[in-house]
Amino acid sequence: MPYRLLALTIAAIPATAIAQLATPNWDQVDAGVKAICKRVGRPKPPAADRPSAAQIKTLRGCDSEKLYYGEGVKPDYRKARQCAFVEAQAQDAPVFHGDTILMQIYANGFGVKRDPDLATAYACGIDGAPMEIAGRISHLQSLKTKPDSFDYCDDITSGWGAGACEARDSKSEAAARDKRLNALLVKLPPAARPLYAAAKKSFDAFVDARGDGEVDLSGTLRSADVIAEQDRVRDQFLKDLERLTSNRWPLATSTDAKSTDALLNASYRKALAWAAGKDNSSTIKGEAIRKTQRAWLIYRDAYVRFAAAAAPQISADAVRTRLDRLRTAQLDQLSSS
Repeated sequence: MPYRLLALTIAAIPATAIAQLATPNWDQVDAGVKAICKRVGRPKPPAADRPSAAQIKTLRGCDSEKLYYGEGVKPDYRKARQCAFVEAQAQDAPVFHGDTILMQIYANGFGVKRDPDLATAYACGIDGAPMEIAGRISHLQSLKTKPDSFDYCDDITSGWGAGACEARDSKSEAAARDKRLNALLVKLPPAARPLYAAAKKSFDAFVDARGDGEVDLSGTLRSADVIAEQDRVRDQFLKDLERLTSNRWPLATSTDAKSTDALLNASYRKALAWAAGKDNSSTIKGEAIRKTQRAWLIYRDAYVRFAAAAAPQISADAVRTRLDRLRTAQLDQLSSS
């Protein structure tokens, strides 16, 4: 959740710049950093860099983050800049929109003349922890003598900032993952495709339940931890689909399936006991584990049906055994934390 913006009256900074410095922790920022922000003032980009009235009409609904980082498309810094100017007028915009993208564009000189002071002026209006603000502004000023690449995430110190950066990176990883998934799906037998859709839908529900209920949210990195764990599970799903479609799935017998099922049930009971115990200082509760387990069981059964159609040469026992082992490891991770 973003920090709440406060209207701070900072005597050392001109009134025209106060709106750009409305961060809840600004009073804790180093005096030297405040002086830098006073010197650079409000952002004053060249008029030629701004979008025209006609261009603004075509930019409605644009996404400067996607255009800047090339999420699923080729990076377009000119259009990203124009879009960011439009986004900068919005309230409560996501981290990687508006001023943040403009800061990065002028810091790196992407499609514009590199201007560390202008980038700094944008940085002075971006929320963050005190050390984060100071580090970012000092970093930008260092580019005046040592030009280098710059990114918002370079100077992150807060859990909230880490979560925003993890979410940004997750989008890029998702695009690459989806590309690999789509390449596999075209190879599936026609009869397996609707079964895959059902398995994927139940998998997504399980991933949501896992992130919501089986990741400890008591730390400052909670949002980053949730995203990282969900992406780890999604990556595993892709790897196993690659194994399935290339006939490299681990072999297992009915005996293996029975013993693995027994271990899974034991790990489930152990996780529930841990969640109810006095030593559990996390936010993870028994009901959340039960909800996640129910979602996982639906997913497992749907995947077994899909696998039977996609790779009939692989036994259902082998499919169940591997999925059960992966879930057992997740449950064991909970009770050992």
